Amino acid sequence: MMSHSQGKVLTAIVGSYPKPRYVYPRNGRSLLDSFGFAFDRRRQELGRDEFSRLLDRAALEAIKDQDRAGIDIVTDGEERRGHYVLHIVNRLEGVDSRKRKPISMRAGTTQQDAPCVIGKLGYKEPLVLEEFLFTKKHASGIAKIGLPGPSTVADCVADEYYRGDRKRLAFDYADAIHHEVAALVEAGCRVIQFDDPVLLRYPDAARAWGLEALERCFAGLEDRASFIVHICRGYPNKPLERKGIAYKANQDYYRDILSWLADSRLDVVSIEGAASNLDASILSAIGKKSVMLGVIDVGENEVESVESLVARADQALHFVPKGQLILAPDCGMLELSRASARAKLMSLSRAARVVNTQ
Repeated sequence: MMSHSQGKVLTAIVGSYPKPRYVYPRNGRSLLDSFGFAFDRRRQELGRDEFSRLLDRAALEAIKDQDRAGIDIVTDGEERRGHYVLHIVNRLEGVDSRKRKPISMRAGTTQQDAPCVIGKLGYKEPLVLEEFLFTKKHASGIAKIGLPGPSTVADCVADEYYRGDRKRLAFDYADAIHHEVAALVEAGCRVIQFDDPVLLRYPDAARAWGLEALERCFAGLEDRASFIVHICRGYPNKPLERKGIAYKANQDYYRDILSWLADSRLDVVSIEGAASNLDASILSAIGKKSVMLGVIDVGENEVESVESLVARADQALHFVPKGQLILAPDCGMLELSRASARAKLMSLSRAARVVNTQ
C-alpha cells in the first residue's frame, strides 16, 4: 500500500497537533495532565453543538497546515480528542467514563484518575469513522487515522472486571476495535496507525502477547490497508524534567523491538529519534518493513533547519533504503505553538524533497 513508495522518502505527522485557543485556551501540557478530562469540561462550557463546530474548524486548519507544507500522510491533528486513548475507550461497551479511580501508569512513572472497566469490552458505535471521512474529504495527501493499541489501553484504565488480567483485557479490546478497523477499511481508509507506546515500557509482555493483541486488531484486513504501530517514549514533560524524574521509556529496547516486529504483519514501525538523538544504526533491524522515524523535536519550539533534517535523513539512509523511510515528528505536537508546528512541518517537507532529489 504505502510502504516501499516508489523509492521515495515520505513525510507524515504522527498524532496530535497544537489545539487553537478557541478550542482549548490553556497549554497542551495542562490537557495532558488532566488526562483529557479538561476537554470534556470545555465541551460542557461551550455546548456540544458549538464545540463540534469549533472542532471541525480546528481539524480543517490542521489539515490545511499539513497540505501547505506538502506532508504526504495527513491526519486531522486529533483536534477532536482530549486524550488519544480515552477518546476511544470511553465509548466502548464495558467502560464507565464517569466512574474514575487512580491508577499507576507507564511503569509507575505517573498516576492518573482513569475511567473504570466494569464489564467485558465491546464495540457499540462508530468511533473515528467520521474523523477519517472528514480528513479524506479535505486532505491533499494520504488520509491517515490513529487508534490506541491494546497494550496501551490496558495501561490507561482502572480495571474492575478483568482482575488484573491485562492480556484478556487487551484481547477483548482488539476484538472490539476490529469492527472499527473493518469499517474504516470499507470506507476507503488505507493507512491506519495504532499508538502503542506501552510496548516499549514492558518489552517482555510485548513479546509474549502485546504483538498478538495488536495484530488481532486488523486480522484478515492486512491486504486492504497499511498498518502502522507508533511506539513513542512518551510526551515531553518539562515539569518532571526540572524535578529530575526519569519518565521516558528506555530507548535501548528499540533495536530489540524492531527486530521482532520485522517478522510481524505490520507494514510500518514508528519510533522517536529526534530529542534522544537515536543511533540510526538500529534501523537496520527493521528488515523489509518501513520505518517512520521521528526527526522533529516536539518538546522545543525552536525550528529545525532543513540542513539538519537532511543530515538526519542521510544517516538513516545508510541503514534503510529511501522507499522504507518516512520522516515525521517524534510524537504528538500538542505542546508546541501553532507557529512552531507549521514551521517545523515546512522544514520537514523541504528536507524530504532535498533527499529525494539526491
